[in-house]
Amino acid sequence: MLQHNLQRFLVKTAASFLAVCMCGCTETIELDTDNAKPVIVIYGVLTDLPSYQEIEISSSTGYFDNQPNPRISDALVSITSEDGTEYTLTEVDTVPGLYRTSVLMSGTPGKRYTLTVKTDFDGDGVGETYSAEAKMEQKIDLDSITITTPEMMGYKFFSINMYAMDVPDKSYYFIRYQVNDSVYNKISRYIVFDDMGIEEQYINGASIGYFPDRKEKDRFTEEDAQHMTFIKPGDTIRIQLCSISKGYYNFLLQCQKEIAGENPFFGGPLSNVTTNLSNGAIGYFAARTISEKQHVAPVRK
Repeated sequence: MLQHNLQRFLVKTAASFLAVCMCGCTETIELDTDNAKPVIVIYGVLTDLPSYQEIEISSSTGYFDNQPNPRISDALVSITSEDGTEYTLTEVDTVPGLYRTSVLMSGTPGKRYTLTVKTDFDGDGVGETYSAEAKMEQKIDLDSITITTPEMMGYKFFSINMYAMDVPDKSYYFIRYQVNDSVYNKISRYIVFDDMGIEEQYINGASIGYFPDRKEKDRFTEEDAQHMTFIKPGDTIRIQLCSISKGYYNFLLQCQKEIAGENPFFGGPLSNVTTNLSNGAIGYFAARTISEKQHVAPVRK
């Protein structure tokens, strides 16, 4: 069921994209561009892989301000699990505003985690406290991925296809990918979807993305090509399937819609994107599980 739903969606998306590329049409999107008073911006994602978990803290800027967001230093940052275990994050010496755990840690599916940030953001001599809670959802394990070579509307693509068993209950996912040594880690490149119509079913080769053949790069304008990911035979494609909460799912979709998905917190974030942070902060604290697989792009027959 999923392969039919996703493939129809992705074929329609690919066809629409090609139509836009060929006719040069644009869509008008209304954005909140008021230069409002700066607010604190907090962003971080806890994973189930043992790692030095990170949180980024900055101050918002006006939407038309091309300068990077000012980073916030000297904050007190911690993550606490529902069983009371607390992890302190310290600021990285070489990267202001980036806070990292001093030990390797990982989240556990089904558990809740609380982020706490204390800092005197407004400079009045009194510290403010910001917090958010995130639940780590159940993990979906990828069995494998394959890569096929479809053609649509005269264009050649590589299709990445996944095999996995969907978990019980309503589930939300996103996929990020890597081509050889190039990691595509911007929100604009995430493939975000839910399991509507395939709850607790086996995902049997559903296409999760169509990538143009690198030989055809010259058929696209330079402006269009810089936003696309091209693949050639022999490329190693690695994907991460991430299980996430409904709130983070909605957040990612809003970011992609509002600001074309570039990291919204360090380049003029918009205040109308939802958040789970308290006390007027914007951004998001999320938890996700990760399942990884890789495959080599085949020679086109």
